[in-house]
Parts: sequence; structure tokens; C-alpha cells
Amino acid sequence: MTAASAAGAGPRLPRLRLRIDLAYDGSPFAGFARQPDQTTVQGTLEGALSRCLGQEVLTTCAGRTDRGVHAVAQVVHLDVDPSVAVAQRSLADLLGGRPTSPELRRRVDGLVGPAITLWQVRRVPDDFDARFSATGRGYRYRLVDAETVAPLDRFDRWHVGVPLALPPMRAAARYLLGEHDFAAFCKRVPGRSSVRRLDQIAITRPAPGQVHVRLAGAAFCHNQVRSIVGCLVEVGRHRWEPDRVGEVLASRDRQLLARVAPPHGLTLERVTYGRRFPAAPPAGT
Repeated sequence: MTAASAAGAGPRLPRLRLRIDLAYDGSPFAGFARQPDQTTVQGTLEGALSRCLGQEVLTTCAGRTDRGVHAVAQVVHLDVDPSVAVAQRSLADLLGGRPTSPELRRRVDGLVGPAITLWQVRRVPDDFDARFSATGRGYRYRLVDAETVAPLDRFDRWHVGVPLALPPMRAAARYLLGEHDFAAFCKRVPGRSSVRRLDQIAITRPAPGQVHVRLAGAAFCHNQVRSIVGCLVEVGRHRWEPDRVGEVLASRDRQLLARVAPPHGLTLERVTYGRRFPAAPPAGT
């Protein structure tokens, strides 16, 4: 037991599992996952939570994002010992029977800095898992194919600088739908499968000079979305025929990939949890 815990310990209370829905600008972070001597989203969030709750906390997320990747719908869970006096004050809403904790949200939000926003903090059942309870994840990749780009758009869009042809990009995307071994599109992790199911790829032009690629599936492996977008851009620039994307997929050879799209154009924008738990981001955000 820590000194803070010993000083404020009263009757032992059951541990609480909390869910936090948050968003972040990935630009100042070395990715989501905590790393020694690096500023990360997870490290920053856990530091703020530990300070507010008077105890060390560890979080589990819905999906790790790479350096520079953004999120509007990240989800984490953590377990808290509410017997600590500091935690009792921070968790007064939840211990009083309310489903959410606006006060804890405000306190942590004030400590994490302007690049992170907490949407909501709520109590969840012990069997909720931010990662393994998720039934789907959605990403959006933003591109600019105009000759020039607005200054603010430089931070969350890839400026390809030449017009992209969307019909062949959509034809290429169809090769990727369904369940496949995406080994060619994923960074290899020993002991982990690269078989994934891709349910949707929507390629749209919401405004002149803007192209959005939305991808949805149960789960994605490391670098999968950015690798796919890099290949689709080659097709849109008429450097590749659409069927070449299918050939790369079938090869399972990462050496055949085009350039991996840069991270700053990618945003995690939705995580679903089936009927039992609400999706992220929360309604109204």
C-alpha cells in the first residue's frame, strides 16, 4: 500500500472499473502507448489520473495509435481502489450512485493539456474491456489533392498535390473487402495473426480538393490503414492499376507495398461495443 493509501485508508471498498472516452491531437505525442522518456497519450493520461486518484493506475485502450495519429473516439478502461481518501473525493459522483463523474472528468481534463480532451468518465461493469469488448473500429484518412493546401489542413491531411481519380481507387478497394490475410499491409508482430475482416472502405470527395477514405472493421493490425491508403493513392494517381492492390494482398509480401501514408492524415473516429455498451464518441460530442 502506498503512503497516500495508508494515510486515507478506511473500510476496504470493491475496486471500480472506469471507462474514459477521449480525443487527442496526435501531433505532440510519440504515439498512444506509454514509452520510457517519451511523451505519449497514455503516459500523460495515466499521470493525470494517478495524481487525481492518489494511486498508480494503468489503462487499457481500444486501439493503439502511432506517432502523429489522431483520435476523436479513443476509449480506455482502468481499475481504481476507491478506499483511498483522495480517490473517494475524486469519485464522489460514482460512489454516490451516479453513472458518470463530471468532476473527475474536469479535473483530469485540466491536467492533460490542450492536446487531449476527455469526453466522459463513467463506471462500467468489471467485464467491460476497452480493447476486447469492442466489436468494431472506424478510421478516417484525409487527403488534399489540390495544388495548394490551407495552413490548418497541413496538420490532419496528407497533401498529395495532384488530382486523384476516385473511381479506380474504389475499384481497387473492393479487392480488400471481407476477411483476408493482410500480411502485406501490416507490420509483422511475432506470434500475432494478420488475418482481419474489412467491412467497409468508402472513398468520397466532401469538397473540391478534399478526399476522405473511411475504413471500418472489427480490428486492424499495425500500419494496416496507412498501408492501404498508400496503395490507393498510387491507383488514384494512375501509377497502379486497381488489380495490383489485389495482387499485393494475395502475395502477403510487404516488400510489394507502395509508400505507407504519413500518420498525420489518420484519425480513429469510432469504436463500437455492440448493444451492451455505448459506442464512442459519446452522443453530442
